[in-house]
Parts: sequence; structure tokens; C-alpha cells
Amino acid sequence: MASSEDNGVELLPCSFKFHNFLTEVGEVKMSCQIIKMRDSFYVWVGNYNNNVMNHLSLALVSNYEKVPISTTLLGSVADSTSTNMAKRLAKKLGMPVYVSFNIEADNLSMPAIEKKLQQEINIGFVALADEPRILESA
Repeated sequence: MASSEDNGVELLPCSFKFHNFLTEVGEVKMSCQIIKMRDSFYVWVGNYNNNVMNHLSLALVSNYEKVPISTTLLGSVADSTSTNMAKRLAKKLGMPVYVSFNIEADNLSMPAIEKKLQQEINIGFVALADEPRILESA
């Protein structure tokens, strides 16, 4: 097998940054993975014991709209949890956000879950100087 030096290809280091954590918000136990890519974030939220991706949404900010543009990439459009969360995070971060939200949570738990995700984004990526912080007032 030829090495990268043999064919003149330069291998670059991965620029993705990963942050995984397990947490409980009220009665909701969840496992989370946040991936920071060059110009976007990917957020996966699921059950401790059941790592599935039933929903995936994308939201991004636009110069022409106040509310981020969003779409469902995977799963039912009737369940807008991933899409709504992606829109709020995209607005706060100012960049595209993919969200896969795969747990059952009531409307009372959702603000606390989003707050926890925002805290983890700040904790997991704030050490990098060029990373955005979520502003509490946004």
C-alpha cells in the first residue's frame, strides 16, 4: 500500500472538535455529542441506552430573514423538536447547526435541556479562541 509521501498527498489533521457528555435534566436522562466543524455545529441528543438518530434538522441564519431558515433532513416533519432547537441555536451561534434530538421530553423540560446544551457548548469549545460563545441575552 502506498503511503501519502509516495503519491504526493498531504494528510491534514482533523479540524473537527468533539464534546461528549452524559447528563440528567430533571427526570430526563440523556447522552449528548456536540461536534464543532469549521463553520457549523452538530448536536446529537439521545437516550443513555438507545443510540439512534430518528430525527435530523438543519438551521442556518440568513441575511434576508430574522428567523433562521430550517429544514428537516431525517424523520417526521410533524415532530419539530429538532428543527426548533436548531433554529434557536443557529440564531445564538450565528452559524449553521444540525440537531438530532432523539428523546422524549415534555415542554417544561425543554428550556432546561437547551440551557444545558448551551452551557456544554461554551464549556466544550470556549477554550478555542475562534469559537463562538452563546450569549445569554440572544
